[in-house]
Amino acid sequence: MAEHDVIVVGGGHNGLTTAAYLAKAGLDVLVLEAKEYVGGGAVTQEVTLPGFHHDLHAIAHIFIQASPLVRDDELGLLSRHGLRYVYPDPCISVVFPDGDSICFYRDVRKTAESIARISPRDADNYLRFFEFADPVLDMLLGGFFAPPPPLGAMFAQLDQSELGQEVLRVLLMSHLEVAQEWFEHDKVKAALARWVSEILAAPEEGGTGAFLMIMVPLIHRYGLGFAVGGSGALTAATARALASYGGVISTNAPVERILFEGERAGGVRLASGEVLRARKAVVANLNIAQIPELVEHRFGADWQRKVDRLKPAGFVLLVGHLALAEAPIFRAGPEATSAGLQEVCLPLPELRQAFDGLKYGRPASMMPSIGVASVWDPSRAPEGRHTLYLLSFVPAELASGSWREVFEESFTAFCALTTNMSWSKVLDHVVHGPDESERFNAAWPKGDPGHFGSQIFQFLGYRPLPNMGYRLPAESLYLVGPSTHPGSGITGGGRAAAQCILSDLGLGMGD
Repeated sequence: MAEHDVIVVGGGHNGLTTAAYLAKAGLDVLVLEAKEYVGGGAVTQEVTLPGFHHDLHAIAHIFIQASPLVRDDELGLLSRHGLRYVYPDPCISVVFPDGDSICFYRDVRKTAESIARISPRDADNYLRFFEFADPVLDMLLGGFFAPPPPLGAMFAQLDQSELGQEVLRVLLMSHLEVAQEWFEHDKVKAALARWVSEILAAPEEGGTGAFLMIMVPLIHRYGLGFAVGGSGALTAATARALASYGGVISTNAPVERILFEGERAGGVRLASGEVLRARKAVVANLNIAQIPELVEHRFGADWQRKVDRLKPAGFVLLVGHLALAEAPIFRAGPEATSAGLQEVCLPLPELRQAFDGLKYGRPASMMPSIGVASVWDPSRAPEGRHTLYLLSFVPAELASGSWREVFEESFTAFCALTTNMSWSKVLDHVVHGPDESERFNAAWPKGDPGHFGSQIFQFLGYRPLPNMGYRLPAESLYLVGPSTHPGSGITGGGRAAAQCILSDLGLGMGD
């Protein structure tokens, strides 16, 4: 029987990150991946035409820029393993159907100047909000890349100061409520709410206010990164780092059961019947909802009920990948066109109505998000050609129509905002709706890459369950990935999980 110190089940970017840190600390680590390739949502493939490299899911790397994983290059991804980033500036432009836009630059004052075209008073308000949120980022962000404290203890600590009390209040609000308190113009409020909604939380969703408070200073400090070559470059660099520390990846290796030695997780059985032993730990880079079957429901009915009551995200995603003959030019002007991402926004109250429609099976097809990363990274497409990432917010189930129709509505809305786009500029395309996304990754119920919602009652120390952290209710068994803190997206969140595991094993993070 083959043995390793640690077996990691699932080779998504969080699993690979956790594995690399564990291997760096001197452990013998094996990663098992059911697919023929690793990366989870951080993969880049030629799904349209040869030479067009499309990010299938994750495209913008924002939160990970603040992590010591990248900021301090702790695994050598940048210095030794080939990872490179380009940083568009402006990072994001929010564009309105009437041609107005707000551009978010690295420079907070340039951002305020963009806002001033719509509302001079809100330009000043934005600078004031940044002054409030910037020190709060230091309070919250450190906890994004380390195991979170118990939520009650965190709340008690915040309640000891006037600033902390204000932060606590914002944590419990919706991000639209926060925007409404700080800003006056409906388009400015809508633009900020639309931007934060990328976490798959509607603007009026309670317990999401912290994300506005985090994302504003975050984008100014660290920017938005496109991995050169595509998001798969992050996966490839992390896999190389893992190998450099002696770790091993085995693909086409679906796990059928987690095995126990008494109360301790001691290994896994593959679908092939092969048994592999883990001397120190088994780490599941999976959705928490997948765990009961893998452990044959040994954690009991009460634990199962807690898992079953996790609240899903309010909506999911439909993504179109298009090979273009040329890059789009936006009617909003060259400033909006030059941004890394364009997010189409409706003014209030139309924005609220569009998000409300998602509750009743109606897609928000008039508000796509647009990424043409090939403008900044020419390696993604043949010379003079471009890749288009066209994302739409959709309900998990449509009240009527088809995913194809939703995509065509989103594409039409996108074209109307440009001076040059039409079907004649599309060389090829593919569409991935929620059903396709669920088939792509079994950990994504109804196509949700975040596993479930990010409201405060299932975030920070309460993600996935109150004060569970990364420890499942069995010795030596751990959970990592979007089901755990810090949640969905390209965060490098496996670093925090590795800290927890290494602490339990009496080891440090390594030099």
